[in-house]
Amino acid sequence: MRIALVTSHTGTTALETAVAGLARALARSGHDAVVHTRRDAAHLAEREHTPDGYEVVRVALGPARPMSADAAWSYTNELARFLNREWDKRPPDIAHTYGTMAGLAALLAAREHKIPVVHTHNEPDPERERVERLVCRHAAHVVAPSNGRVTGLCRMGIPRSRITVVPAGVDLDGQETAGTAARRPGRVSLLGIGELRSGHGFDTVVAAMAEVRDARLVIAAPVETLDRKTGQEAKRLRQFAVRLGVADRVSVAGTATPSDVAALLRSADVVVTTPRQDSSGVYALEAMGHGLPVVASAVGALADAVVDGVTGRLVPPGDVPALALSLREMVAEPAKREAFGTAGADRVRARYGWDRVAADTLLVYQRVEFVSA
Repeated sequence: MRIALVTSHTGTTALETAVAGLARALARSGHDAVVHTRRDAAHLAEREHTPDGYEVVRVALGPARPMSADAAWSYTNELARFLNREWDKRPPDIAHTYGTMAGLAALLAAREHKIPVVHTHNEPDPERERVERLVCRHAAHVVAPSNGRVTGLCRMGIPRSRITVVPAGVDLDGQETAGTAARRPGRVSLLGIGELRSGHGFDTVVAAMAEVRDARLVIAAPVETLDRKTGQEAKRLRQFAVRLGVADRVSVAGTATPSDVAALLRSADVVVTTPRQDSSGVYALEAMGHGLPVVASAVGALADAVVDGVTGRLVPPGDVPALALSLREMVAEPAKREAFGTAGADRVRARYGWDRVAADTLLVYQRVEFVSA
């Protein structure tokens, strides 16, 4: 099967990493996967056959430099025209889109070639919600990354029969399980990782630290999420920790490269992720893959990924007392931490490896092909 994966995002964002992970797994299973993405640096080749067996086509949409999502919207028609020319030469069997702009462009190009479009629905920008609804309604099938998104899609008027839940995947190679030597004796090490934005819930974690003794907390954001607002949020959290009297036990690192993240995971005992919404749960999944227990807010993909009382704890978003109670439990009971970590690693390997995710996605493609035939 020839599959065109179309995304309007670039770089090392969680979404772009997900597209690459799926393309790699599809290629491993013998399919012809082509990733269409925006060219955001002049030194990058327009076409590249990756060592992982899939092709990357970088489309020239505006200047070859990073661009905000809002700015990229002005190139929707240009992306549609490019895809139309590409598919004139060699049409794919399925087009799979990520991001509202990519979904709209692919639908415009696909209608002339009668190519079915599968669209992965993530939480849209509120300003683009109407367009996302349009894309989902006209797509042949919609992939929801979590069960929580299914309800929202049905409310948008998408028939349940055209929605399939396929979670985000994680790379399983090279992950180390619980008991890594980098973890030090003494205070239990808590790691908060994710986007440093006001809605990610790190203020809840800092507030809970006032009630959690014998633990230290490190908060870090992967480099792909950094911008001016990230720096402002890091400063605000540091000031908040000072006001609560926990600054000696709370460190806001602010930036974390992929190697930094790996080192932080190796040295952590518990990962805390408490956003008010989360469409992928990727940070929790990576932590579980490393054999770490996770305390997470019961929202979006996190509510699917973390099994309360088995791989960690789920708490209501923004609930400081509930979060503090769960963290105190983790700090006080090392045997429970180990049991949760072992169960989490087993769950990730059984359900969230890219080969399993690709197999589930291929079932969607085959169903769409059968209906379209």
